[in-house]
Amino acid sequence: MTSPAIAFTKMHGAGNDFVVIDHRVRALPDERADLAGLLARLCDRRRGVGADGVLLLESHPQSDFAMRYFNADGEAAEFCGNGARCLVRFALERGLGSDGSVRFRTAVGEKRGRALAGDRIALEFGACDDGAPVALEAAGRRFEGRLLVTGVPHLVLPVADLDAVPLMDWAPPLRRHASLGAAGANVDFVAVRPDGRVAMRTYERGVEGETLACGSGAIACARWAVLDAGRRAPVTVRTRGGDDLEVQFAGEGPGPAATLIGPAVTVFEGTWRTADVPVR
Repeated sequence: MTSPAIAFTKMHGAGNDFVVIDHRVRALPDERADLAGLLARLCDRRRGVGADGVLLLESHPQSDFAMRYFNADGEAAEFCGNGARCLVRFALERGLGSDGSVRFRTAVGEKRGRALAGDRIALEFGACDDGAPVALEAAGRRFEGRLLVTGVPHLVLPVADLDAVPLMDWAPPLRRHASLGAAGANVDFVAVRPDGRVAMRTYERGVEGETLACGSGAIACARWAVLDAGRRAPVTVRTRGGDDLEVQFAGEGPGPAATLIGPAVTVFEGTWRTADVPVR
């Protein structure tokens, strides 16, 4: 029996990679468990297409489109910054929006995106949370940083040497720290480089591992840099994948509007025909 076929586009934003599906004609399961299982198989890097997450472009009556995002474990997440930028490019290439810009709905409100020169996409995120300083005990250490919500929660922790961070030892207990609630948080280790850029490494919940970039994390790290490290906007954030993301803030006061700028690239298109193959 032939497996169901799913047409997709593979994209990445600064190395943060996604499977993108035009779901204006709905074809995926509605039942949560069935959908989560299918998307987790789709994201599997050996038996599926492989990705950090899945983006669905869906119709919306008041906006150019609606965005739904799912982590690699198949579970829905409120937002993804790099994913949103990729979906902006995907939508523009399909004739949505006007004058190189789109308005779209997410689980955390309406966002805007626009095409810039080359492969860059600007995401107008909107008001940015200033969060609050935190101190946590985990992995036999004390960590001090800032907890911010930039669509999704991010625990931003400054370190002296980013390359020396044993991320897979420190991040998992921090990501699920009891003080962060049942959903936990993404964990960003951050350091200000001599050239003024802010370098980051991110452990993403739902992926449960390090990703090469994180757009919402870049906004959080940039806000940390302004509030706690004396940097001035715009802030250039160096990702683990080697690309730079630029974060602009409108104004100097609390909760300014943030704009995230960086590459959004189409890698290939295809049809996945192994939807019924389980992950082992």
